[in-house]
This record gives sequence, structure tokens and C-alpha cells, in this order.
Amino acid sequence: MALTVIEQRALDALDEDGLIKTFRELLRMPDITGQEAEAQHWLAGQMHAFGLDVDMWTIDVAELQRQAGFPGMEVDRSQHEAVGLVGTWQGNGEAGRRLIFNGHIDVVPEGDRAQWSHDPWGAEREGDLIYGRGACDMKGGLIAALYAIKAIKDSGLALAGSLMLQSVIGEEDGGLGTFATLLRGHTGDAAIVCEPTELKLIPAQAGALTFQVRVSGKSAHACVRLEGVSAVEKYLDIHRVLLQLERARNSNVTHPLLGKFDLPYPLSVGRVQAGNWSSSVPDELIFEGRIGVAMGESCQAVREQFERTLRDLADADPWLREHPLEIEWTGGQFESGEIPQDHPLVQCCDACLQDLTGQKPAIEGITAGTDLRQLVNLGAIPSLLLGPGDVRVAHMPDEHVHITEVLTAARAYILIALRFLQAAV
Repeated sequence: MALTVIEQRALDALDEDGLIKTFRELLRMPDITGQEAEAQHWLAGQMHAFGLDVDMWTIDVAELQRQAGFPGMEVDRSQHEAVGLVGTWQGNGEAGRRLIFNGHIDVVPEGDRAQWSHDPWGAEREGDLIYGRGACDMKGGLIAALYAIKAIKDSGLALAGSLMLQSVIGEEDGGLGTFATLLRGHTGDAAIVCEPTELKLIPAQAGALTFQVRVSGKSAHACVRLEGVSAVEKYLDIHRVLLQLERARNSNVTHPLLGKFDLPYPLSVGRVQAGNWSSSVPDELIFEGRIGVAMGESCQAVREQFERTLRDLADADPWLREHPLEIEWTGGQFESGEIPQDHPLVQCCDACLQDLTGQKPAIEGITAGTDLRQLVNLGAIPSLLLGPGDVRVAHMPDEHVHITEVLTAARAYILIALRFLQAAV
């Protein structure tokens, strides 16, 4: 379908230079998960300047943790303010549909700077690329959504509905920001989560749970190590069993989107720490990791299967039978979430991208947990992921995004908003 005069008018109003400048300003802020307050206050100022109705509040994290369905977190938030932020543009009266753009402002730490060839907080530009922590995941999508709303306002169009930008914190370690935003009452008829998808449409995401397990051993001098019980050696048996569990959980995946992956529901041990002296038999080992949650599977069912697997191993081992493994479910607890591929929101986004780019976008699933599942499962809001950037460079040294893709995302958001809300002059 050809673009209408009204649609082209809104697309022409996109302030590309302003978008790039603002994006780079945000990239220079080291808003690592748990330390997002400064960036949220700055973004609230941008929203005010663009004429949005701004709701910014201090999130009571302790109270939030007492709520049923709290999504978990890993970082200590006692030293920094937790800030919720929503900017809304109400169109033509109170009637009409409400479209949400949701994006997390927090980023993961930069890691070893020696592995970066660009300053992780420098927002350095090289040709069509902008480098920096959060460039891909997901400040590009967040600012693209902000400027999409600004473009529609600047074009003078009156929407038959409202647009909302939810800038959320804590997504990287569980999703407390979106959880708090929904509990505050900020809901809508549909949502675009601006995660990096290379502008593919992602209506389905697997879940993921993080765990910590403590393995007990018995210390002894290394010269008489047979007098002790090595927690490391016990862990080796556990690791083999976990690999078997992963294979079993991924042996017959039939989901139309997730079944295309070689490993849709990974079980990964990300950290292992053992012992306290090089010449002593290690009397303790702690390992941490994550296990994927299948589409439609409850988090509780996954926890029970994981615990049962380790309990069966321990029952067959005399030492572990007498010294039980200590299992904790820590950090983010991500359910799966999805909407059907033929949902009207997917169809609308599909048509908009085709008309904008001349190409039909791919429709895929994703093996990572995102805030989509909270919007769908908790908020009952049909949602999909759509944004600039390649998730394969997220969390990596020299994280980057293509400027042209960020601008295309902003144009896509403009067109989707106009068609979903049916704009009028």
C-alpha cells in the first residue's frame, strides 16, 4: 500500500539530526542496572521539552518485592534511587486506542575496557555506526520511539488515541521497572517493545530463570587429598547431569518459532567459585547460571524439574545424600510470553514495514527473556519486539548500532502509530 499524504507528512517531520544527537547524549551516561536515576531524570526533561505529559516517580523497591509476581532482581538498589518514568501524548480527546512504546534505559556493565577499541561511554561515530554500551541494547530503540512521537506532534496531526513511552529500569536483571509501571496503572491496547531485533517482528519470547547452587565438600591438606571430599569433583558430576537435562528439554521442540533454533531453551552455568586455598581440598563450590523456560511452561514446573534432577543425583551419591545441595532461585525470573503470529498488531507492523522498506519483515521468536512477557501476561497487553540493532553484539565489547537502522525504526514507529491509532488531520 502506498503511503498517504498524512503519513508522509509525519515521516517528513522526523528530526533525524536531533534524534542522533540525543541518542549520543544518552549513550554517554553510564546508567548501569541499579544506577539509572540520572538518565531517567535527563530523559524526563526531554519528554517535558517535547510537550509530553510526564509521570516520574520514585519506585518503592521493598514494597514492590512484596507483590505477587515480582520478577526478581540481582543488583543492590539501596544506594541509588529507583525511578519510574512514563511520557504520554494524549491525542484527540480521551477516546481512541492507546499504543505503548516500552524500552529499558538500563545497560549491563562495560566489562574489560581493554577489549574495547572504542570508549564504551564515548558514543563514538564511525561512518554509519555508533559505538557504546547500550547502543544496541537498547537506547537506540528507546530514543527512536521518543522522536517518533515528537515527529507526529510536530507534523500537526491529531491522533484518535494516545501514545505512551515507558522508559523502564532494571530490565537486565529481571524487569522491576515494567512491573512497577504496570502496577502504577500505565496500560494500553498494544505495545511495541523496542528491543534490538534487526527490525524483525518478534511476537514470542522464551523465558529464563537464574539459579545458585551450593555444593559442600570436606577440606583436607592437598598432600592427603583422599582424606577430604572435593566439592569440585562433585560439581563435575552435577555438570554432566545438567547437560543431560538440557538435551532432554530441547529434544522435541515443536513451537513454530522457537523450534527453529538449535538450542531454544539453553541451560548455562555462568559462574563457578570454589575453595579458599590452593593447597587445600575445596570444601565448598558455588555455581550460578540460567535455565530456559519453554513456551507455555510455568516457571514453577521448571524449578521443580531442575531441583528433582539434582535431588536424584544426590540420592545416588553417599556424600551428597548426607550433605544436600542448597538451591536458590536468584535474580531475574522470566516467564515465556507470546501473541499469535496472525494477531492484528503483528499484521499492522508487518504491513507498515513492507510499505516503508519494500521488504516483508521476518517473523521470529527469541530465546532470551524480555519485558514482553510482563506486558502480555501481567498487563494483558498484546505486544511484540521491534527495534534497531543486532542482539548478537549486545553485552559485547564494541557494542554498536547502525544509524540508518535507528532512523528506519523511528519511521516504522511513526507509521505503526498512525495506522494503529488512525490519525486524522
